[in-house]
Amino acid sequence: MMQREVFNYPPTVEVLKLLTPGSLKQNLAKAVRLWVILRSIYGDDIDEVKLRLGEEFTFLQWRDLFFRDAAKYHLRDKTPILHNEECRCNTKLTEWLFASNLSVQKSHWCWSFKKYYSIQDNELKNLLLTGMINNASKDGKQYHNLADTSNSQKSHRFSKSLSDGRLFSVTSRNLKDHDFQSLVNLGWLKVKKSNSQVTYLKADKFPEFFLDRLKDVKSQVKQFTNEELSAFNNSLSQPINGVQRFFIHTEYIVHPKLYNRVELLHKQLKGIWTQDKVPLVQLNYQSAKLYQDTVDCIVYPVCIYYYQRAPYLFAYGQTPQQDSNNSWSKIDWYDYRLDRILKLDELPKYLDNVNIPKHFVDKCQGKYPPSPDDIRDKMSVAWGFDIYKPQELLVLRFEQYFYGNYILGTERDEMFRKISRQQVEKFIKFYTPAASTEQKNLLLTVQSRSPSDIYCKVNYRVDDNNIIMRLRAWSPNVEVILPWDLRQRMKKDMEATSKLYR
Repeated sequence: MMQREVFNYPPTVEVLKLLTPGSLKQNLAKAVRLWVILRSIYGDDIDEVKLRLGEEFTFLQWRDLFFRDAAKYHLRDKTPILHNEECRCNTKLTEWLFASNLSVQKSHWCWSFKKYYSIQDNELKNLLLTGMINNASKDGKQYHNLADTSNSQKSHRFSKSLSDGRLFSVTSRNLKDHDFQSLVNLGWLKVKKSNSQVTYLKADKFPEFFLDRLKDVKSQVKQFTNEELSAFNNSLSQPINGVQRFFIHTEYIVHPKLYNRVELLHKQLKGIWTQDKVPLVQLNYQSAKLYQDTVDCIVYPVCIYYYQRAPYLFAYGQTPQQDSNNSWSKIDWYDYRLDRILKLDELPKYLDNVNIPKHFVDKCQGKYPPSPDDIRDKMSVAWGFDIYKPQELLVLRFEQYFYGNYILGTERDEMFRKISRQQVEKFIKFYTPAASTEQKNLLLTVQSRSPSDIYCKVNYRVDDNNIIMRLRAWSPNVEVILPWDLRQRMKKDMEATSKLYR
């Protein structure tokens, strides 16, 4: 069975813009509906919205799974009344955006929306509440500020029933003829017709326009360095009336006696990167992972990244290994700390050395060699610096006060997705053996914790020491729920530390 792509994109302004043509000022409600529907069809198995649909399904099959008592209340030409608090038609637009398991931070979302559209705060507030923008006319009456096009008029008629804020308070005819038809037109679904029966088929691949344009947006809005810090530096780096007012303090653990070596490496790499075709280099590297043993690695140098306390060279190729006889068994990314590179030699561009795999040379010397974009993409999909390490689901429990002060409203807020206690229990059942001791203990633990605690999920790099250090620094304000082996490691570390202070 083919491995299907997963639609787990948060409802950022950029994502919503790609789901419906035209301005989100007129089409926000529809864009959010399409985002929810795509989750219901292609979402993670653990997504609260994901439905058990086959590869082929009808609109009525989707409707009956998505809504409660659909056959009675979600009719072709009648807007559903408030009939069941658990029915998804009761969920408001703002709740889908800012309170679901793929939600985004409201302040950041609003800031992003204003970046694309000229809109007043009261207009944006009204748009989020009703799906429409209302402006006061000269005689004091309210009218809808929509573009004078047939599409906008249709959107206006389609959005009338959203005045109470409920995103899916629309007729089944509108859902089928407008929303599902839009997904067909955009390539998210295929259609098979037999007599009067319309059957939807899941797409083999997500539309290229969506993936390509989303990648372009990410590369434009998410720079490799911290944009806000750069803005501070550009604005305040010079003295004001003769007084320096802005200072940056960073830890730099490179020993002063190694400064000259690091500076020489800077110059070497700068010279290498100015060439039309970047050559391979050989590093003589003193590896902390190998207990300070030195190894030779042939790599393609990509960029220098300063992380927390030291500069690192990101490169693609051989990685430090104890078995030098099998040094090409794994070609991957690696971050080499600059002060541990004892020597760097540029290799000839035309290599006759048979010991270097041809496919590796072809990749690095070809049309699309490894680039900083590759590193950025890998860093964006999981928490951690060691991008060559595998990723795994991490579920954390935060003390409410700590979460509000150190996670909420920060850059981490977008990385750590809030989830409910019920979702945590689903994760536990999914990732631990059924009826096992681990599963029973974790379920009991979660049930015993305070109802005010905050739970989050994030993909993390397994055995990334930077993450372990961060979790230790947050203790006892954070608890690792999953994975089980990391929870046990944290437990042993805490017990060992406790012994020191007894």
